Amino acid sequence: MPLSEYEKQRLENIQRNNELLQQLQIPRLNLERKRSASPSTIKKHTPKKQHKEKQAPTRVSARIRGIAAENAPDRSTPDLDPKKKEEAKRVDKLEDAQQKEFLQILEDVRRFPNLEPEDTKPVKKEDQDAQERLREEASKLQVRHSWATVKVTPDRINGCVFHPSSGKILACAADVSGSLGFWDVNGVKKDEDDEEEEPVVYTYRPHTRGITNLMFDPTNSDKLYTSSYDGTLRYFDMKSANFGLVSMSGESIPYTSFDMSQDGHSIWFSTSEGQVGLRDLRIKDGSEELDLHQLRDKKIGCVHLNPMHQNLLAVASNDRTVSVWDIRSMSKEIHEFSHGYSVTSAFWSPRGDKLVTASYDDYIRLFDFDADKMKLQSAIRHNNHTGRWVTNFRARWNQGAKDHQHFLIGNMKHPVDIFSGETGGEIAQLYDEDRITAIQAVAQFHPATENMVVVTGNGSGRMVCYS
Repeated sequence: MPLSEYEKQRLENIQRNNELLQQLQIPRLNLERKRSASPSTIKKHTPKKQHKEKQAPTRVSARIRGIAAENAPDRSTPDLDPKKKEEAKRVDKLEDAQQKEFLQILEDVRRFPNLEPEDTKPVKKEDQDAQERLREEASKLQVRHSWATVKVTPDRINGCVFHPSSGKILACAADVSGSLGFWDVNGVKKDEDDEEEEPVVYTYRPHTRGITNLMFDPTNSDKLYTSSYDGTLRYFDMKSANFGLVSMSGESIPYTSFDMSQDGHSIWFSTSEGQVGLRDLRIKDGSEELDLHQLRDKKIGCVHLNPMHQNLLAVASNDRTVSVWDIRSMSKEIHEFSHGYSVTSAFWSPRGDKLVTASYDDYIRLFDFDADKMKLQSAIRHNNHTGRWVTNFRARWNQGAKDHQHFLIGNMKHPVDIFSGETGGEIAQLYDEDRITAIQAVAQFHPATENMVVVTGNGSGRMVCYS
């Protein structure tokens, strides 16, 4: 069938445009994104289906729990007379003076606090050089395992860590259903049935509700501690592959986070009621009454001890603040900084001189700490609106950084962002378009390897390792 005049004209236009583009020598997009392997060589890890017991719902409504609604309408009062309803008028505009005053209030509300540093320091040349070296190192990171992603836990990953040993790369992940998974990143095993290669993954379920935090004992890497909304704090003994329970005087506490002192003697934990507590692990039976402090009115989602000044505890809360407390007194915070919305994380840097926070107001804030003085260093614009079904973004430091401190955080557009903790500038974005199809909400650096190694986790229990 011959082409119409319109089709001929259209093909001529396409050819002319292509020739014009070639003359302009416009580069193709996404050239910087590396493909670690051709799609045909990437394997998909699909674990065998296992029998699952019926699980209780993770959320139960207030009505089922027997809690009365706070704002329930009073049915004892009769409805308005229909005639009065007709006479009622809408008021959708205030008087000019009131309107002006209220607009000023709204403007003040929209203006988020702590966005402009008090003074800006020039970037040192050594920091610029170190940042360039890190940028070059991060550009070499690739996903080198043959599977696109590896299924490590049944449900959404809420936290992950590396075992601190540099000899074997072992990634650990905790999910919202209480499961704890272990992945030997470089290990391979053959399936018994079809003899195909599979990743080495082992999964337990030590908790009945979501795991809120996990970390290795700073003095004993054979113990991995986990906290959960089910009211228990447990540990996994890697010598015997058994779980133990940290006794809390018989109390069930809704743990939201915890941290351990560098000597491994004590655990500081937080609750959804705004409390912070101490458990001395040297008391074996935990018979003593728990030392609880009501620090905030709303949930505390993150606590972290300063690695160099162990008496300083950073507290991130849903009341839109991050505060620093001296654990020797706990009578009043020594520093407090407001944020626009809930603060999802607050972590001290390895040298203890920086504090990085992530908040729902879409900013990452870097605070500089020096000789008991603390001030805002920089505020980095970053989309932190993860919503209900994506794990909250947490900015995590590279504990193995030797000269130039830096941290990473998830990104709603799927990459993982790495930022400098000295300058606040972006160092790199980790992404593999052939493998990554979901938000890498959870990410951690390996603390002991000579070169940079990063593991990430997503909402379906799958992990990826960059090395």
